[in-house]
Amino acid sequence: MEPWWIPILVALIGGPVMWFLKRLDNRNSNQHATSLGILQQTKDMIEGVDGKIDRVSDQVDRLDDRLYKHIESHASNERVDS
Repeated sequence: MEPWWIPILVALIGGPVMWFLKRLDNRNSNQHATSLGILQQTKDMIEGVDGKIDRVSDQVDRLDDRLYKHIESHASNERVDS
């Protein structure tokens, strides 16, 4: 028996399988591109929020310093008055 029909059988089975896998690969690549875009937008938003949080933190630190100095001044005035 000559195996001339084996390459034909492989082509008949492998062709559609390869076509289907290629379609899945294309869809997967498109999904990855979309996900990457969304992740980049999210990163940009988080960086903006992070900068705002840093500014608020600096303002709170300055307010804390001012309040501490104010309380110290009252405490030192009480010692001088006593």
